Amino acid sequence: MQSRLSYVFAGIGIAVLLTAGCTPPGKPKPEITPAEVTDFSTLFSENCSGCHGVDGKYGAGRPLNDPLYLAVIPKDTLRNVIENGRKGTAMPAWARSQGGPLYPKQITALVDGIEQNWAKPVNLHGVAVPRYSAGNVPGDPAQGKKLFARDCFMCHGKGAPIGSVTDPAVLALASDQYLRTSILFGRPDFGMPSFRNLNLGRALTDQDVTDLVAYLSSMRPPNTKIAKQSEE
Repeated sequence: MQSRLSYVFAGIGIAVLLTAGCTPPGKPKPEITPAEVTDFSTLFSENCSGCHGVDGKYGAGRPLNDPLYLAVIPKDTLRNVIENGRKGTAMPAWARSQGGPLYPKQITALVDGIEQNWAKPVNLHGVAVPRYSAGNVPGDPAQGKKLFARDCFMCHGKGAPIGSVTDPAVLALASDQYLRTSILFGRPDFGMPSFRNLNLGRALTDQDVTDLVAYLSSMRPPNTKIAKQSEE
């Protein structure tokens, strides 16, 4: 009997030793520091969805879940916008080197994740795509005014149900590149068509878009500190 008890206690002792290195039930796992987070969904949800929408659309800011937008904007430009923000707009710089919270590998994860999750082939049916940025190409405000009256006024003129974009208070908050981007890609999440359908059902040319931006920019309040196309 005593021998049997000895075996039992010995077995218990061995079991205790074997389990001593195991994680006790209920013990929390080590927390991941913010700098180690590279999961796209987590990064986008915590840093981008407030302005760009939960799934990259239906937010106050530019929808990023837009294949046409992603087919045109250069990848390095997208990264630059995330890193450095947009001067004179509500888009802040997210890179730590610019005072933001994100490390380079996290910005890479965001850029790659946006492309991998939302970029898709776009059939433009032979339509020439205007440049993402006008650069230093000048626009003609007078021609832009004609285009606006013909193609945009119904939805965006004074008193229009969707909202006027000629209001100086609105233009004081919108950079030239923001205006150009809105004209180019519309707001597919809210039903606004892109440049492909704005010109009486036809596509706007690169110069058309530049002229429209020049017209809208000409109505911006004097001395407004807003980014110009050449700065984007």
